[in-house]
Amino acid sequence: MLDFYTPTLKDKQWIDQMTENCGQIGCDISFATTFLWRNRYDIRVCNHDGVFYKAYFTKNGLSGYAFPIGNKPPKEMIDVLLLDSKERGIKPLIGMMNKTNAEILSHLYPDMFEFTEERDSADYIYSRENLALLPGKKFHAKRNHISKFKRNNEDYCYKPIDATNIEDAYFVAHKWHMQNDSDKSELHAIREALDNFEAIGLFGGVLYVNARPVAMTIGSKINSSVCDVNFEKAVDVDGAYAVINNEFAKAHESFLQFNREEDLGLEGLRKSKLSYNPDKILMKYTATVK
Repeated sequence: MLDFYTPTLKDKQWIDQMTENCGQIGCDISFATTFLWRNRYDIRVCNHDGVFYKAYFTKNGLSGYAFPIGNKPPKEMIDVLLLDSKERGIKPLIGMMNKTNAEILSHLYPDMFEFTEERDSADYIYSRENLALLPGKKFHAKRNHISKFKRNNEDYCYKPIDATNIEDAYFVAHKWHMQNDSDKSELHAIREALDNFEAIGLFGGVLYVNARPVAMTIGSKINSSVCDVNFEKAVDVDGAYAVINNEFAKAHESFLQFNREEDLGLEGLRKSKLSYNPDKILMKYTATVK
C-alpha cells in the first residue's frame, strides 16, 4: 500500500517541485491548500517513486484520491493508485479532477468509471490585469463601488502582510467569523497560515480605514504565473471587499492569473465571483467505479 502521511512544512519543497510544471492550476494541488486544510479534511500525501499522491481520509479509512501528479505515464500512475485501493479493500474514488484529467481517466479505463460534475467545487480563474485595472463596461459597477469607498474613506491604506501587522489580519478574520460562521475550521486555518506565513510561502495584505483593519487577504503560488487567493475577509465597511481585491491584484504583477477558488454552492458567493467576469470556471469532476 502507498504510505500516506499527514503533510508537514518539510513537504513544501518536493510538492512545489511536483506541481510547478504539471500544467494544472486548480487550488487543491498547491502545498498551501494541502497543508492548511490537512486537518479539516484529513488530507494525507505520499511521494512514491517520484509521483505526488494525495488522499482524503475519514474515521473509516481512505475515502478518495486526487489525480496523481508526476512525470510518469498517466496509466502507470493510476495503476499504482488502483492497486492501493485494491489492497485496502475499497472501491477507488478519484476527485477534484479537471476536465483533462477526467478525459484521460475515461480514455485509459473505458467503462470503468462514472463521472460526476462538481459545480460547487469549480474554481474561478481571472486575469490579474482585469482584477487590477477593471477595464471597460463590464467592470463599470466595480469601479463605481471602489470610487464610492474612496470618497467615503479618504484615510484608507493597503499594507502588505508582514511581522508588524499579522495580528491585524487575524483581527479581521476573527471578527468576520464571530459575525458569520459557527464552524471555526477556516479560522483555525487562517491562524496557522499567519503563524507560518513565510514557511508556507504566503503573501497578502491588510486594508485599513482610519488606521483600523477592515479587510485582509492571503495568497499563495500555484505556479509562477498563477496565484491562489486562499483567504479573503472584510468587515464593517461597504466596498472593502472590492478594494482589497483590487489592491491585492495591483500589488502582485508577476502573476498572469488569479484563482479565487470555489463558491461552495453558496448563492451570494457565486453571484459575487461571477460579478468579476471570470476568464474561466475550472470545472471539477469526481470518478467512481460503476
